[in-house]
Amino acid sequence: MENLTPASRRQFLKLSGLAGAASFLSSSAAVASASTAGRGAEHSSGQAKNVIFLVVDGLSNGTVGLAHHWKLRHQQTPLNWMQLFEREDLQRAYQDTASASSPVTDSSAAASSWGCGQRIDNGAVNVDAAGESLKPIFSYAKEAGKATGLVTTCRVTHATPAGFAANVPERNMEDEIAQQYLEREVDVILGGGARHFTQKREDGSVIQYIPRFVDKGYTYVRNRTELTEAAAGQGPLIGLFAKSHIPYAIDRENQQPREDTPSLVDMFRVALARLDRAKDGFVLQVEGGRVDHAGHANDAGAILHEFLEFDACIPLALEYIDAHPDTMLVITTDHGTAGCQLNGAGAGYKDSGPALDRINQLKYSFEWLHSRLMEAKKFDPKYVKMAFGIDATPEQAAIVQRAIKAKAKYLSGAFIEAFGAQLQAMTAVGWTSGNHTSECVELFAFGPGSETVPAFVRNYELFGILTKSLGIQTS
Repeated sequence: MENLTPASRRQFLKLSGLAGAASFLSSSAAVASASTAGRGAEHSSGQAKNVIFLVVDGLSNGTVGLAHHWKLRHQQTPLNWMQLFEREDLQRAYQDTASASSPVTDSSAAASSWGCGQRIDNGAVNVDAAGESLKPIFSYAKEAGKATGLVTTCRVTHATPAGFAANVPERNMEDEIAQQYLEREVDVILGGGARHFTQKREDGSVIQYIPRFVDKGYTYVRNRTELTEAAAGQGPLIGLFAKSHIPYAIDRENQQPREDTPSLVDMFRVALARLDRAKDGFVLQVEGGRVDHAGHANDAGAILHEFLEFDACIPLALEYIDAHPDTMLVITTDHGTAGCQLNGAGAGYKDSGPALDRINQLKYSFEWLHSRLMEAKKFDPKYVKMAFGIDATPEQAAIVQRAIKAKAKYLSGAFIEAFGAQLQAMTAVGWTSGNHTSECVELFAFGPGSETVPAFVRNYELFGILTKSLGIQTS
């Protein structure tokens, strides 16, 4: 492709974009609809019946570039994220992500800004500095007769989903968040976090929340097979597919035999099928949550495949809004994480392309490797070879063994110390830190109400845009 003229390259990308999206939908006709329907149309105005809010947690701008060039090189098609720019009904904005307590937000403050309409301190979920609980958007939606849904690859009680539905002064109060989901009757709940739905009290008693959901009419599913069967059903749905977070996409793709764990696309598809039956509409948040986790770990293989999985949700969302023009769609991130970048490598940077081939040596995440080594209770070079395609030196082995012996909560720090320079030379992927960043981020909006999104938007302003689009009174 590097030998094509600029005009030929544009035509190639346009055509290959349609072909590449086909693997994510059931037919090429559906892809054509998702990619072309609505083009030439003016921005929708009026009231929205539904809102779909797609959020990829912790997406640094450089992660988009890494995934974009990887996909062009290996699948000869641009990201669906990039193809959004071709739609004439796109309202594009740049989003300021700060919290009340810092220019660098955490996920609970960021999601709460969307969920309640004002900035709060890092660590809280819809609770202000004075301790006052602020009514979240799902509560308003329920009062308006709308169904609500949360889909995530994290624990469903984690910060981002909680920001639309819960009130707690500390984001780690996930047992309380699970209880609030039951009390507030969130209609669709899909993700990880089963551990927070069986709660042991100080007096030794155990509360099982899943039976309480079932008593309220929820269908409960535990794997991909049961989830797929639930798509045709009606009524509220809860699916918990892991004790904690759902395993990384790279691990699910390469694990043999494959576990019966749904992908984000699987969960999104079923959530839409169930919520589509809501007579008065719905508000659905879908989170690709583990891009953030991979960024914190500086795990290049994991972050690439997590974002690619989120990207695969975009055609489903576009297909839905093209068939349901009364639906507002927002696609964004809450903040950047770790400053992931594909860097220039080699003379004239000519090694950056081959580095995109070598990144394919990474078959498992740092998290997978951590689990294998901690189970073995000692360093085993075969697992490093399986995960990274690297033959560990005695010096590298010693670094990791010390962390294993110390029973480190996470071995990612030891992996970076031992293998970080080698992995960066191999993949050309670099990092600014293991923390969140203050970067402003992309926001895409479509459908009724999208025309009211300003070109530069502060995160807390989205609450008013969403509720106004839905015709919901908040004061």
